[in-house]
Amino acid sequence: MSKITPEERWRKHIMERYEAFKLSGELRKLRAEGLKILRRKKLYTSEEWNDTFRQRAYSHEFRTWYEKCETIGERFGLARWTIEMACLLKGYKPERMPFVLESEWPRIRIVTENTDPVFLTRLAYETQRLGLHVIQRQGSVEATYIFTNPVPIMFLEPPPLPTNLPPLNNAFHIRVEVPVGYPPEGTAKLNKKAGQIAKEVLKCLGYSISQRLRTSNLASKASDLKIGEGKLQSGEIYNIIDNVCEI
Repeated sequence: MSKITPEERWRKHIMERYEAFKLSGELRKLRAEGLKILRRKKLYTSEEWNDTFRQRAYSHEFRTWYEKCETIGERFGLARWTIEMACLLKGYKPERMPFVLESEWPRIRIVTENTDPVFLTRLAYETQRLGLHVIQRQGSVEATYIFTNPVPIMFLEPPPLPTNLPPLNNAFHIRVEVPVGYPPEGTAKLNKKAGQIAKEVLKCLGYSISQRLRTSNLASKASDLKIGEGKLQSGEIYNIIDNVCEI
């Protein structure tokens, strides 16, 4: 039997929440209410769903219903768009969709207290290029700093760097956020990924990143190998070789 990964376990847990929503009776009531507001008797096909986005977005009645989806979703730990599509989209299979199903999901955030607009613009560019966002913090207040441009970010030249970069330890820090119940193994992988992202962003910003020094596993055997105890006794070298072979 193959071992289930932390991500698969979490996904299974989310699908159990979704099944609980379907069996609760809330789906039937919300669906009837949503279809009535939209003056429809049948669920949307995928094409209709995309083509009628503006119609739904500009309807005050629908926005009120959408907020109700959020309230119901919070009870089951599901995102409001998951509730919305389950109610109105024909053949909806959440596990096949690219959207996040849950209302809370693991996130990696880059947080900075820097106020230099040139540095912030370049930091936001590099961060969004990796699919993340910058959180700018001033005291206890936080806000998302967005790099805005009408051209897709992958086609843009990097914005200029500031003349003087802030000190490395004050540039930004990485914050990993995981919901309660997320597998510890998954959190460990997320932390490792966060470290890799931080190193990549720092390099793109022009910082010199030293390579991590790895300690030899012989160091943990120093006492057994009698390192630093002076001149070896006759034949002692053979005992040391035996110890090394066991490492």
